[in-house]
Amino acid sequence: MHPAELAILLHHALEVRLARLQELIGRDGWTDEHELLHQVRVAARRLGAVLDLVDADNYPGHKAQRRALKALVDLLGLTRELDVHAGHLQAYHRDAATSTQAAVLECLLEQVDRGRAKARRAMARELDHLRLPDLGRLLEVPSLQHPFQAISLQGAAWACLEPRLHQALGHLAELAAHEDPAALHRTRVKIKKLRYALEALEGAFAEPPEAVLSGMRALQTTLGEHHDLAALEALLWESEAQLRARDRPTLCAGLLDLLGAVAESRRSAFDRFVAQVPGQDPTALTSALRRALGLPPANGALA
Repeated sequence: MHPAELAILLHHALEVRLARLQELIGRDGWTDEHELLHQVRVAARRLGAVLDLVDADNYPGHKAQRRALKALVDLLGLTRELDVHAGHLQAYHRDAATSTQAAVLECLLEQVDRGRAKARRAMARELDHLRLPDLGRLLEVPSLQHPFQAISLQGAAWACLEPRLHQALGHLAELAAHEDPAALHRTRVKIKKLRYALEALEGAFAEPPEAVLSGMRALQTTLGEHHDLAALEALLWESEAQLRARDRPTLCAGLLDLLGAVAESRRSAFDRFVAQVPGQDPTALTSALRRALGLPPANGALA
């Protein structure tokens, strides 16, 4: 149970993020616009991050609301991923060095565009059936049971942040030692959740921990680029196998050239991640955040 001061801070963060999501999904045709669809997905993630911080028992229908938001994020995921693939392929097409590469990319873009259209049709059907619960119920002022506790707003905020900090950043050195796309993507999601939690709790800080947030944004961006390229690479290998099975050696050769370029970009993104890891040391970030909260140094380093 949070103390009253933290509960009020989180409720305000919930109001702001809920208003943003409602404004976005209230726009006509948001599912047809790539950037709007992305913004809806981000807004749902941000709202979900606050729901993960609040005292669930104080909010009517909390579990159903949280499940619905996750379902919304998941539902938009495939469409968003295919939009990203199309963007990468269009950029490669503009820079194609040979006519064979251009032809391969045009074939791939046609394939991805068919997948995008199919994904959007399926998304529209599922959205009709998703029927998000009345998100406005979250704005009902919760009753605060036992609001007075022997813990400060800053101490309560740190209690929220500490486990998320360890989960997101505690294993970066291990990840930097060996490239594992799936593990890197999972870490990216945890870093995103940590950043959203930090942003929701900014009111507990004397000054927003902008340096910490900036470092997390940079790390998240690098991991996002790595994930997009790794996913595109997997798609291209699948396409190469299909072309080989159809005995299309010329197209296969062009596709393998493209795969080489994508793999090189992926490795470059991983190298940037490795270079960023020392700046995201959990012990140093623990000290920085506690200092920004006005708390004394932690007893011992973060394990």
